[in-house]
Amino acid sequence: MRTDFARLVQLMGMPPTLGRRIFWFLQPGYQAVFWYRIYRYAYLRGWRTAANLMFLATQYLTRIEIPPATAIGGGCLLAHSSIVLCGRIGKNFTLYGHGGIGGGFGSDDIGGGPGLPVIGDDVSMAIRAIVLGPVRVGDRAHLGPACLVMRDVPAGAIVAAPLSRITRGEDAATRDHSSDNHA
Repeated sequence: MRTDFARLVQLMGMPPTLGRRIFWFLQPGYQAVFWYRIYRYAYLRGWRTAANLMFLATQYLTRIEIPPATAIGGGCLLAHSSIVLCGRIGKNFTLYGHGGIGGGFGSDDIGGGPGLPVIGDDVSMAIRAIVLGPVRVGDRAHLGPACLVMRDVPAGAIVAAPLSRITRGEDAATRDHSSDNHA
């Protein structure tokens, strides 16, 4: 819990006054990880009903879904809500929101659970990045905004989704004609 909070304080980049510490502690992303650590402890001790009830309460309060069977290393930072995390996640993991990690394709167990991914240490996922299925994301990988990862990602890789393009409107027609003249 301390490493999780230390990463949050570091991200904020401001002197950690008492008021700021209280404000940061109450952020939904930190609250989800805080309560996850408690119900994960209960889950590992065999108190499955208590763990599942705490999981449901946390999910309703924070809009972040981290089932008790998920394994997360220290230093987890969830910057925004609407997140789903399932599988095995290394230390110093960062997800900026509206994305997640989960199953959906395949039932192989590569270490995160049947059909679930394994995420390495120091992995960063931008907003709306998603990892699905039994895949491995290597240490220090960075997944860009709106990436959909369904294949293994090597350590240190940077994954970027294709950029959007304008297909309709006056600007698009002008741009298309002007590029024809220069080609």
